[in-house]
Amino acid sequence: MAFEYSTSGLPQNPQWEVATSICNAWLNQNMSMFGPERIANFMHNQPVAAAKRILDNCADASDESVTLALLGPAKSTLVANPETERVSRGIFGDRTVDLLLAMSAPAQADDAMIRDMNRIFIVEGISTMNDQMVGRAKIDRFHETRWNILNDLERTFGTVKGQDPALDTIFEETAKKSRDALTALDRAANAAEKKPFKPPVNPH
Repeated sequence: MAFEYSTSGLPQNPQWEVATSICNAWLNQNMSMFGPERIANFMHNQPVAAAKRILDNCADASDESVTLALLGPAKSTLVANPETERVSRGIFGDRTVDLLLAMSAPAQADDAMIRDMNRIFIVEGISTMNDQMVGRAKIDRFHETRWNILNDLERTFGTVKGQDPALDTIFEETAKKSRDALTALDRAANAAEKKPFKPPVNPH
């Protein structure tokens, strides 16, 4: 079943609905191999979940931060060229587009933008960990990459935490689960490598 905004549990908001439709279209174009059901699951578990964490844990959540969280991996399409940036400003407002641009140039951000950027980083980091690390059952060729992502997330988190204690707690709990899962996989692999060689049983 394809993703529909009405199933998101988010408040009625035309801009947020458009943001999810852009993200969903981006996923359908770039990750069509997963099919509409898995893409719908991604929508619920990553951009929608990220947006909800901002709304649920930040009393002064801005509409712009929620919009960008809902755009997920499709954020950059808003400023892909001057024409799309012009259209995006018309749909989402200057502040949303300026916040997106500031994410690539933090020196241009004001205090409110920095607050929003920190929140977006934290909630998207939580979604990434839940998707890629928490509860992972086996090692694959991306195992080392996952360790690198986790280390980078924790390192950056150390520079932005303290603004929203509720979000900080969720991030820290999710990071611990992620580290525990990856560590358990490493231990299992090491134990398997140390097993003594057992020759095959002769059937005759």
